Amino acid sequence: MSEVFLQLLRPVHGGYCLAHRDGQTYMVRFGLPGETVKAVPVAKKGKVIFAEVSEVLQASPQRQVPVWALGGPGGTGGADLCHVKLPYQRIWKTQVLADCLRRLGGEEVYAQALAASGGELSCQGVSSGHAGGENGLGYRLRADFEVSPAGRVAMTKFRGEELVEIDSFPLADPLISGSSLFSNPDRWSEVLKPGGRIRAWASANGLRVWNGRALFDESAQPVAEKNVRLTVRGFGDYLMAPSGFWQAHRQAARILGEQVMAAATGDDQHGNATLAALGEEQGNSLSGGTGDANSTSDRPLTLGNRRWEEILELYSGAGLFSRPLASILSRGGRLTTLEGSKPAVKMARKNLSRVPGRLQIRSGRVDARALADYADKIKAPPLLVMDPPRSGAGQKVMAALANLEPDCIIYVACDPAALARDLKVAVSRGYQIASLQAYDLFPHTHHVETVVLMSRA
Repeated sequence: MSEVFLQLLRPVHGGYCLAHRDGQTYMVRFGLPGETVKAVPVAKKGKVIFAEVSEVLQASPQRQVPVWALGGPGGTGGADLCHVKLPYQRIWKTQVLADCLRRLGGEEVYAQALAASGGELSCQGVSSGHAGGENGLGYRLRADFEVSPAGRVAMTKFRGEELVEIDSFPLADPLISGSSLFSNPDRWSEVLKPGGRIRAWASANGLRVWNGRALFDESAQPVAEKNVRLTVRGFGDYLMAPSGFWQAHRQAARILGEQVMAAATGDDQHGNATLAALGEEQGNSLSGGTGDANSTSDRPLTLGNRRWEEILELYSGAGLFSRPLASILSRGGRLTTLEGSKPAVKMARKNLSRVPGRLQIRSGRVDARALADYADKIKAPPLLVMDPPRSGAGQKVMAALANLEPDCIIYVACDPAALARDLKVAVSRGYQIASLQAYDLFPHTHHVETVVLMSRA
């Protein structure tokens, strides 16, 4: 397919701008709303053509020189909004969230989300948490790389298998981006085996590189550690399997943990300010915004007085939320967790080994059957906390958890489309959105994290 001239419209989920030409729908990467561009079609799915901008004919004032050229057109795809000024990225994400809530969740979900957000959705900016980190760079605590035939750090091209050697990764924490992986790759010749993969961690003990078998330090020397140690301010240290999942942003574990705890302990579960109250400044909203890079407050978290007899945590991972949730159990209360990854459950048991109280850390698939089994054992309406994968919980799980009649549901979402579909089920089953706040925990990418509190209407 040859180049086409397109007038780009609104942003849509996935990092694309929508466009139409000759009755055909286009989804275009690396553009901005309002721009006139030349675009190269790269794929077709059903009636939609996917394309990448090849030349900008009329640029948006929100366009910038890409902060990482290799993440742009023809590159790795690891920074698909790298051409967008940071404040507008948050407006972009707010618009995509609103579109998903309305189009996939329905008018009732959208109306409730607006009401719970004070009449206007927003995406709050988050500092990288280190000096010079207000530009949306240097935030990733972990990064996965391929190894090229020449034994160099590489990534695959977007929608392809071709490897691209990289000599920098500015989205990563300085422990990773400033490491000898890039400045002195020959040092890593015994670790970077052609055709292999590595994961780099900015851990509490410094740089750690995992090659699938062992951990190595900044000097490319093996260490005796079997797990990665991560420090979450206000929550303590956590152990993580080197190959396991952990929130990528330096500040994400703290911010999301604070949001979950604020929502869980709030005395007024029908209020609409619970989640937004933690930030000193609000991020960019649909109508504009404040400043170039907003950061969350460093003031101590103030929790409410509510305690729970029953807490159920789904997709509980290595126990990030489990540890603080255990501290708000009433006398004799019980926390039950359910996670499908056995390595994650193993780490959760380590991370919760010294936590008092009745804890049931379970390994198993989160599905309707597991929730039905739990329903036979609960003695009080539970607090339900969930952090599902990008695909969301799905209709069957959402319906099954509604059957448990939890008093409150706290949903941590990493995909606005999946969130909207799941909220539609919850609202149809009698739940109301009490609070909703989005966070820009993946700057220079299209991803957005959202925390929602729901209560029984």
